[in-house]
Amino acid sequence: SITDSLEPIYNSLALKLFLQGYYIDSNIMSPVLMNQSVNITNTVTDTISVELRNSSFPYNVVTSGKTILNTDGTAIFLFPTITGFYYIVVKHRNGIETWSANPVQFSLSSITYDFTTAASKAYGNNMIQVEPNIWAFYSGDINQEDNIDLNDFSLLELDINNFEFGYKATDINGDGSVDLQDVSLLELNSNQFIFSNHP
Repeated sequence: SITDSLEPIYNSLALKLFLQGYYIDSNIMSPVLMNQSVNITNTVTDTISVELRNSSFPYNVVTSGKTILNTDGTAIFLFPTITGFYYIVVKHRNGIETWSANPVQFSLSSITYDFTTAASKAYGNNMIQVEPNIWAFYSGDINQEDNIDLNDFSLLELDINNFEFGYKATDINGDGSVDLQDVSLLELNSNQFIFSNHP
């Protein structure tokens, strides 16, 4: 029918990625949204934003949206059908913005990209090894300024002093409360001058 022909056609991008602060072990992350009293599902970690960007300067965003990141690191991002080569960009509320190492070819209805298998899957090798041969996005960019530094530390310190809990970007380990257990990871990444690496 005419109505059916007007329905948008979507492709799917199957992602796999881990977030350093939420990673437990054995390919599993913490059920952060449950810990932070957002929902009662123990198979969901958090939401992430995904962008597909042009492969050449100025790397404009072609399509973007939010999706669920599961505790096993999997996420499905649906987007209108496109073809060509595009960078995959992933953003998280306290993670470093991370780009695919190279533009990825989109020509099929279902594309897969696994960040977890090697540092080289991220642009500039910008990930950390959380277990042998398992890689994750850096955590601690609380203010989303593309680097982890003292500005993030001051936000964390404020929330610790205020005994904050719940849905907070300053809850770096995702246990539901902002406390001293969140400090060590932020301190480590700040001392290493971690920043977002992209074209």
